[in-house]
Amino acid sequence: MRVTLIRHAEAGDDAPRDEARTLTLRGRADAWRVGRALAARGIQFSLVVSSPLVRAVQTAEIVAAAVEHPGRVLASDLILPEASAARVVAFLKSLADQRSVALVAHEPILSAVAAALTQEPRHPALRKGEALRIRIDWDGAKPDRERAAKGGRKAKGKRRAPAGPAEKGDTKAAGVTRWRIDPSTGRRERL
Repeated sequence: MRVTLIRHAEAGDDAPRDEARTLTLRGRADAWRVGRALAARGIQFSLVVSSPLVRAVQTAEIVAAAVEHPGRVLASDLILPEASAARVVAFLKSLADQRSVALVAHEPILSAVAAALTQEPRHPALRKGEALRIRIDWDGAKPDRERAAKGGRKAKGKRRAPAGPAEKGDTKAAGVTRWRIDPSTGRRERL
């Protein structure tokens, strides 16, 4: 499974409640730029899930339109800013049959989910509008970066410690960050 974490783009401070804040013109442009960068790389999502906060929904809708996502954007309280990363990982595992999922949300939940998916103690916060792509292997074996780079063949001289089998219901993932897209330039940076 491929998961693309996208932080909502820049929002204004003009709303009476935080939940109602909308994207600025710059935020809309950044979201479109990231969406077009994803489309230029042939990225398609089988599912787009957004936080229900207005700025995240707007970002998700703009990105979905840019990549010509045929489905609806689903809103979920699961990815509110202070949500549980473990619950998000469990949710993603329940979608293991989906090839590519986009989660559009906030900090600190996105960096917490990135850390949980990559089995790292923490992950740097995503910038507003930034997209981060993570490849996940739900069987618990951390994907081999060299193997992926060589089209599925394991790189010579590289050994990977065997991973124990994932327990039934285990929500641990073995993910590798693949790349990020800078919202201000639309450029992809391999990680």
